Formats: sequence, structure tokens, C-alpha cells
Amino acid sequence: MTGAMYAAIGGLKTHMSKLNVIGNNIANVNTYGFKAGRMTFKESIYTTSRSGSNGGATAGGNNPSQIGYGCSVGSIDLNMSPSTYAPTGRGLDVYMDGEGFFLFGDKEGGILDATDLSKLDLSRVGDLWIDPDGYICNHQGAVIYGFARVQNPDYDPNAPKDPNDKDYDAKKIPETIVSSQLVPLRVPLSAAAPTEENGGLIDSGKTDADGNTIFTAQWEEGDPVYPWLQTETIAGKTYQTNQYADVTGKAIEVGGNNNGGGAGGTTTTEGSRIIAAADTDPLSVSGVMHIQLKSVSVEKNGAIQGIAANGDTVVLGYVAVANCDSSDGVTHVDGPYYKALGGAGKIRVSALNGVLEGKYLGNQVRSTDANGTESIPDPSDAILNDKDIELINSGLEASSTDVANEFSEMITTQRGYQANTRIVTVTDSMLEELVNMKR
Repeated sequence: MTGAMYAAIGGLKTHMSKLNVIGNNIANVNTYGFKAGRMTFKESIYTTSRSGSNGGATAGGNNPSQIGYGCSVGSIDLNMSPSTYAPTGRGLDVYMDGEGFFLFGDKEGGILDATDLSKLDLSRVGDLWIDPDGYICNHQGAVIYGFARVQNPDYDPNAPKDPNDKDYDAKKIPETIVSSQLVPLRVPLSAAAPTEENGGLIDSGKTDADGNTIFTAQWEEGDPVYPWLQTETIAGKTYQTNQYADVTGKAIEVGGNNNGGGAGGTTTTEGSRIIAAADTDPLSVSGVMHIQLKSVSVEKNGAIQGIAANGDTVVLGYVAVANCDSSDGVTHVDGPYYKALGGAGKIRVSALNGVLEGKYLGNQVRSTDANGTESIPDPSDAILNDKDIELINSGLEASSTDVANEFSEMITTQRGYQANTRIVTVTDSMLEELVNMKR
């Protein structure tokens, strides 16, 4: 068999591979978040029948004489540039206007530092909903990761108010803060009915006209219960991790970090100020009741918020955005998911519009020991402040397949395949003539 036959066969295989890529692009023309692939050709091996020469004192040189053996697949890559906004009308559908990825994973727990980010999947599709346990999931069952609101350990609802201070409301310590631990986002839990046993009712020191003790309620049944922060030291690093409130026991003293008065119990620097309500549904997986929300939406800065039954606005948390050193180098693993494997580089996490500017993953902080040695978190754990990305709700990212381009590529691929079949046909005819030389 001649070299022309081998070259043509190589060309046929390579053109078929390109047609497979084109077919996949066209098949996903209506797939949300799909990134069209592109295949390039490269020349195959060469044989050298005569080497090149630089020439000498009396004779000139000559070029090398080489014959190629067709082509092969050069690369198959993805165009990860953002595509257009496709409206869906669903408040929890979210489109990312800019380069980056949503982070999805399981319900197991939070990410402490950048070394754990490889456990999560990357996706451009934000088709979100709230599952029966209150987690913010996509329709493949994965939970979106972000930064949750937690109880502020320094908050004291019983702090005296100065009626002469006009700036009191602006200066008072907020009830919740944003934790920089990357966690699966979840709706806040629902508060249990306040009782003396759970620390929700305390003796005010006053009695009514009948001599009965007047109790002061520290919360109302159904109030949102946010996670609280617990200090943990792992592998020499100190983190503050999100912990959910118990459904039993007694609430800690309100304002534990500043020794404020409140719900009773032992003064501590850590714990939940409110006891959560147990979910009595036998089908409940977590066994903890979460608050009911309506009109849930995603804001431009990544805040997922909804309206509670009492009309209050409740912020569930803030969607995190991930970027890789080379976004085009991510590996497509399954459905809408990508992994930052070889070729993608490191993953860096961002919060939008200054939500966690200057913070580090896992609530790590700069600290100085007794010897004056300063401990600085790893720079890769820093949470970036991305000002160029906005999230737009009620829509998803459309497929990046350009049908006109794919059809033109299909025509040239078909003609290339056809031309290679002609080489096979002509080579076969020449071999037939050679065989027929002897009758």
C-alpha cells in the first residue's frame, strides 16, 4: 500500500473527528451554559528522502526532501468566553455577566482553604432551587457554595440605648455578619418557641399586678436562626467555622463575647443565641426546621435573599465566584460541570462588590504571638474583590454554539472528507493498474 493511501486514511479519520465535534456543538445549541468546542488539524509524520545541505566552497546547498503522511488531531479546546443572557422568568435562575464559575459540591461541609477547592465542581449554569432541607441546589442535586451570614458574637440586643445619640442606629453592632468560610448555602433555621428551659424566656425581675413573674422573650418563634462561629485549629492553622444551632439544650448568654446580659446559660465566647426548632416530619433528612421564604431572588452582588412569613427580608448568603489561572484549560467532566485539573492552574475565589474585601478563607486573620512573630495566611486563601462581574437573576447563560459558523465548518469538513476519499479511489486505481500489468 502506498503512502498516499495511508495519508488519505489519516485525513478521513481526522475529518470524522472534527465532524464529531461539530455534531456535538449543534446537538447542544439549546443547552444552557454549553461551551462550543473547536478542533484543529496538525500535520502528521514525515519521511526524509534527502537531507538538506548548507553547501560548500564550490557547490551550492540544497533543501531537504520530505514526504508527509497525512494529518491528525491537533487540539480540541473549548471557548469559555461568556455567552448571552437567556431569560427564563425564574427568580432563582442566575446568569453570570463576566468570566468565572459557580462552585457546586455536596452538603458535607465547608472549604477551609484554597487546597480544598479542587473538591468542588465548576459550572456556568445557575439553575437554582431550594430543596426540602433548605439547601440551595441546582437541578442535578449539587449545592451551590458561597459565604453565609452568621450570628455576630458581639451583638447584644439588650445594650442600653442612648436617646440623645442621634447616630446610635448607625453605630450599633449588627446582629449578623458574613463568614468567610466557603460553605454550601442554606436557608436559616427556624427558631423554636422561647421557654425558660431553652433560655428563650428570662426573668425580668418584675411582677404583674397578681404577683406573677414577668418574663422577657429573647426571640420569637419562627425567627431566622443563623449559624454561629466556632474556633478550630487544624494542622497548625486557626479557623472559625460555621456551626448550626442545636434543637435541644439552652441558648448561650446573649452577647457572649462582650459579656452582655440575656438568655441565661453559661457565659461563653461561642455558641448559638437561639435554639432551633425540630422538624417533626419523619421524611426530613436533617431533622431541623428551616424558615419558609417567598419571592427568593439573587442580587447583583451575589446576595440570595427572600421574604419571610413575617415580611422581613432574609439574606441567606452570598454566591462565591471562582476563576482559574487559565479558564480555557478546565476539563469538562459531566453535564454542566468542569474541574480545574492539569492545564487550568489554581482556583481563586472572589466575592462581589466588596462583600468580603480583605478577608481570607475560613475566617483566618493576621495574628501575632507572644514572641512578636506575625502569622499571615497564605495569599492563595485571600478572597478577591471582583468588581467586573454582576449576577442577573431570572435567566441563564445561553449556549455558545454559533449555528451559522457550525454549518459552514460542516461544509468544509464534508468537502475535505470527500477529497480524501478521492485519494483512496485514485490510489486504488493505480494499484489495480499495477496488478493488471501481468495477465
